[in-house]
Amino acid sequence: MPRFFIDYEDGTQSLKDDEGEEYPSLEAARDAAIAALPDIGREAPPRSGKRTFAAYVRDEDGTQLCTVTLNLDAACYPERMKHRG
Repeated sequence: MPRFFIDYEDGTQSLKDDEGEEYPSLEAARDAAIAALPDIGREAPPRSGKRTFAAYVRDEDGTQLCTVTLNLDAACYPERMKHRG
């Protein structure tokens, strides 16, 4: 079974996979990366409410085979609040 490595980054931090894991196919490794990104996205967002999370699947030679991204974009509209008083 082929070994794939999944590296993660969020624009400010990166985590390189030095061990890898065996997956039956590239699609299975891609699906593992997709499944992990929502958990990473639960971290507290920056004040701007915007952050892009990325996962990169690579093979044992270091060749990047897949890129998976998750974009967080939160916006508030305080001017729409009804004043209560």
